[in-house]
Amino acid sequence: MTSFTTNIRDSAPTKLRPISERIMGFLIRVAENSPNYRAIQHYNAMSDAELAELGMTRADVVHRIFGARMGL
Repeated sequence: MTSFTTNIRDSAPTKLRPISERIMGFLIRVAENSPNYRAIQHYNAMSDAELAELGMTRADVVHRIFGARMGL
């Protein structure tokens, strides 16, 4: 019996892989240190009932956090 495995990650050129991983790691760290990211994490940890107690739905979270900056 013959089997094949495809690993897309290994198809990237060897010299570019470390650079792209470092860039992505940097962008992820920047995003995770953002106050907006922490606010999203805070509201995502709440149940729908807890959000309802605050008078919000999940759709309202985006408007509350990003609304002024995104014209929402």
